[in-house]
Amino acid sequence: MATKKTQEPRLKPSTQPQKRTEESDDSLPGKLEMQFRRSLGRHNLHLNMLEISAQTFADTISKQASEPGYIRDCAKKMGFHSLYPDASFASARVYLVYSHIAYVFSAGDLLCDRIRSTDSMKALKRADTALFNEIDKGDFVRKTLALAVLATMRPESRDVDAVITQVEQIQTLESFALVNYYRLIRNEELHAAGEPESRTTAAWVALPEARIKARYGMMPTAPTGQLSSRDALLCSKAWQEVVTWLCRHMLNDAEGQASIKKRFGRLQAERRDAAARKFLKLELLYSQEDIDATMSTIHW
Repeated sequence: MATKKTQEPRLKPSTQPQKRTEESDDSLPGKLEMQFRRSLGRHNLHLNMLEISAQTFADTISKQASEPGYIRDCAKKMGFHSLYPDASFASARVYLVYSHIAYVFSAGDLLCDRIRSTDSMKALKRADTALFNEIDKGDFVRKTLALAVLATMRPESRDVDAVITQVEQIQTLESFALVNYYRLIRNEELHAAGEPESRTTAAWVALPEARIKARYGMMPTAPTGQLSSRDALLCSKAWQEVVTWLCRHMLNDAEGQASIKKRFGRLQAERRDAAARKFLKLELLYSQEDIDATMSTIHW
């Protein structure tokens, strides 16, 4: 006797349109900058602890009859029998600073990669591949800076020379100049390939000393000097400002206006204005002047 075969229900394709925003909340400038600052904040706590330990050990060494002998004895107790220091502990301690600078650059490069991987930046790359390939040269900061500069330009104004000119101007800002200098210092010491000493010296000479001192209250150590924890702090501060600039300019004004219209356009006027201004400040990193100009432009 034939039996009626039970039919399994067919899965109907979803008729709901897939929502796609220009950028997810996690890719907004404010979120990316906050992630970077938190990363540095966690690392800075550990750096301070290590600096305390290093200073304590340095004080102990200063009271010994023989620094190499004391370090050798300490090393043997810990099983480091091949440790026979020919240099002072002070010179070895510098590597704590190099390690911090290397970490800051690692965090900065990761931030640059996140910016370049956002939907808006990917779309910008695809819009003119030939132009992108021409400006995508140099270290990771310069490449990301060039892409951010391209994003701020009107489509009809975009060309290689215009982008490069703006990039070179921005790289003379205190924060960008410092980051470039410490990049060369790091490469010279930690990378196998190294950097030509002449490039590091040229970067030092080109630093805007008066503006750096006015902004940060100190100058970095010269290429011929020995780095200190002050250099690690200065490098970190400079990177934070570079990150803020890059995040602020990863979306152009038109994209910023479209974002707040989409998010807050249906709210009542008073609530809409307050919410949009807060969003522009915290999530898009606009200055007060930029906020006022944007709110004036959209005519709410």
